[in-house]
Amino acid sequence: MPELPEVEAARRGIHEQLRCRTITGIELIRPGLVVAENGLSLDLLQGLCIEDTFRHGKYMVWQTEPMAIVVHMKMTGQFIARGTGIPGFVSGHPVPAYDSELPHKSTHLVLEFNDDARLYFTDIRHFARIWLLPHDELADHLAALRLGPDLMSPEFTLDDFRARLRRRNVGRIKPILLDQTVVAGLGNIYVDEVLWYAEIHPTRTAESLTDDEIDRIYEGIVRTMEIAIPEGGARIKHGKAIPDVGEFPFVHAREGLPCQHCGAPIVKTQVNNRGTYLCEVCQVSS
Repeated sequence: MPELPEVEAARRGIHEQLRCRTITGIELIRPGLVVAENGLSLDLLQGLCIEDTFRHGKYMVWQTEPMAIVVHMKMTGQFIARGTGIPGFVSGHPVPAYDSELPHKSTHLVLEFNDDARLYFTDIRHFARIWLLPHDELADHLAALRLGPDLMSPEFTLDDFRARLRRRNVGRIKPILLDQTVVAGLGNIYVDEVLWYAEIHPTRTAESLTDDEIDRIYEGIVRTMEIAIPEGGARIKHGKAIPDVGEFPFVHAREGLPCQHCGAPIVKTQVNNRGTYLCEVCQVSS
């Protein structure tokens, strides 16, 4: 994480609470966060605003007058907005704690807006990146990422999903779903949720899946996003699911707890070196 629901929560928060507010202060604490060419700099935003936002998979884009800004939160990115002039929001990795005093040692960027609104970006692992691009280079930058269809876009259809899996018939289904060139937005947490919903073992090969099973995976993706996005994503802290049993996430980070389909204990294993949660009764390997 953060995955599509967490990135979308950040985008919505920025779009709904900070868009069109004048940027009155910029503090870039970790310069390595930003990748800029053609003389572009965050300082050019002083006195201007974020005019629009959109997202493709885990990539968020801010449109501003002087440039397009592409944001990837990577593994541990976190956005927090605070101030007396806005409701505020939090999204992304749960560490540091959302209620920590800000800024702190993991805060890499602070944007100040009019009417006492502030946006903090933190990243404990230093993997996140922000690219500053001329507007006419944005399309090529996104195209070079070779992203599959966004899970929330009209282009993500059952027929297209079937065709993409059939072209990738060699390989296990979990790593295939994690491949952002197949579909854009899924990560480790939500692939576990999708495969549990569809009752598909994560080590099944794509070529072993029937059309009905692919349909169930597609349905699982749609249903999981319908649950996760309004909640702002899964709440995982110290490797454990925060909500009580019966709440989302239903399988990820619930090792030893009963499967909410059959009651058997959820197990944790490794699939391509990724921690993976599943029910061995509902999700048989063959």
